Amino acid sequence: MKKWLVALFSLALIFSLAACGDSAKDEKATEKKDVSADAMSFYMDLVAKINDNDADYDAYQAAIGSDTPPTGAELTKLATVASTSADKVSTVLADVKVPNLGASTSAFKAAVKELSDAYADEAAGLKASPIDTKSADEAMQKASDALGKVLKDVGLAPSNIMNDTAA
Repeated sequence: MKKWLVALFSLALIFSLAACGDSAKDEKATEKKDVSADAMSFYMDLVAKINDNDADYDAYQAAIGSDTPPTGAELTKLATVASTSADKVSTVLADVKVPNLGASTSAFKAAVKELSDAYADEAAGLKASPIDTKSADEAMQKASDALGKVLKDVGLAPSNIMNDTAA
């Protein structure tokens, strides 16, 4: 009889330990989901902050991409206000506080800094005579790619912030 009780208690112990292991897996999955949700929320907030400040920059991009791009004084005027807009976006991004996003927090900070620097480079290129934003455009794409990679790393679809913030 004692052997049966010992066997029964041993079996109960094995099942309880197995249940604890499943609980730990569930907690890790929940933690990952929470980081993904927080990362998505942060990204959407980032897009909104850029969109709140880049209307003139977007107008410039649309104008130079049109069938009849502006030239001369009209181009200079558009570039001047676009430069101010890009400077403002750079400042806003420099002030962004990245929330705790687990192991990805530092990668998000680096990507946001790259994006802020790229907008500053855009502003400088738009002020140059002649206008030269080629290297800034490349930096912008690199920053967007870095942000997309971090989103993918936390389990989200990689996104292109340049497309998400375009007018």
